[in-house]
Amino acid sequence: MREAHVSAALIEDGGRFLICQRPAHKACALLWEFVGGKREPGETGEEALVRECREELGVTVKVGDVFAEATHDYPDLTVHLTVYRAAIAKGEPTPLEHHDIRWITVPEIPDYTFCPADLPILYRLAARRPLSSAEAAIRAALSAQVDPVYREFSARLMPTIDAERVLGVRMPDLRKAAAAFAKTPDAAAFCRCLPHAYYEENNVHACLIERMTDYAATVEALNTFLPYVDNWATCDMLSPRAFKKHPQELPAQIRCWLLSTYPYTVRFGIGMLMKFYLDDAFDPQYFDWVAAVTMPGYYVDMMIAWYFATALAKQYDAALPYLTQHRLSRWVHNKTIQKAIESYRVSPEHKAYLRTLRRKDEPD
Repeated sequence: MREAHVSAALIEDGGRFLICQRPAHKACALLWEFVGGKREPGETGEEALVRECREELGVTVKVGDVFAEATHDYPDLTVHLTVYRAAIAKGEPTPLEHHDIRWITVPEIPDYTFCPADLPILYRLAARRPLSSAEAAIRAALSAQVDPVYREFSARLMPTIDAERVLGVRMPDLRKAAAAFAKTPDAAAFCRCLPHAYYEENNVHACLIERMTDYAATVEALNTFLPYVDNWATCDMLSPRAFKKHPQELPAQIRCWLLSTYPYTVRFGIGMLMKFYLDDAFDPQYFDWVAAVTMPGYYVDMMIAWYFATALAKQYDAALPYLTQHRLSRWVHNKTIQKAIESYRVSPEHKAYLRTLRRKDEPD
């Protein structure tokens, strides 16, 4: 996969920071981002940022220290992002290449849809936000249940998030706190305070969505929340009760999630197909949807393998051609077989045949 080293600027002024909306004709069309771009050969990160700010905004900037770094895999490109603090030394920002630019505050972040690579940057910014009364209430409830030993254990299981963002609250205690919190007026206000500072706060948000009964409201809440999910555990715990009574409407929404630019939104969509559409509501076209997913990354690939392994237990004849015809990547293909062989729901005869389908040296 191609790689790019990108320099971007956190430009702040009076409690606001500058964001730019990508053009409609480029990748991540109309999503918001921090001004910047790819480094050219021979450039330092700082030199690239000065050039990009001049070309994109018509301003001269003074580059400061590094604010944050992140790496993100897009379907066709791995981006290594370095965000520098920067100040405008000369000029007035003008969208010379972007569709639009805005100065926003941290509480306004949820009003804009950002490029996936920027998510760790948004979490860093959110950590500086003064706590609302709703956030203070749930944080106090969670803090009372912190287990330092469990914190270390949880952090090791989720390498995609900073260990400092894990409090260490066991799931039964968290669900109990979320259930009590859901009955208060603060619950709705808390869900508007995105991104949340802590992993467990994301899980509380997930619990609140699970309890919703209106289908349309649940989908709207998910579309607001899912772009901020940054780990497999929060993603996989989401099982909205509103979905059970809407088997006809849900597949179209799942299809949208599978086409998302956010990896955990894609993973969530596959998980919903696995949960609701491998039994009586099964349709063979859903296999094509999942096999066509192009989002790279371990956690998406693992969910695809989990989905097809479960399919081999429930819809063996329909799922088998995706292995015999090599319609999955080699890694997903072999992981699917491994998980199916580990399953007690797959017959010994089927397991024996699946072992013969392992791929070794063939390229994807």
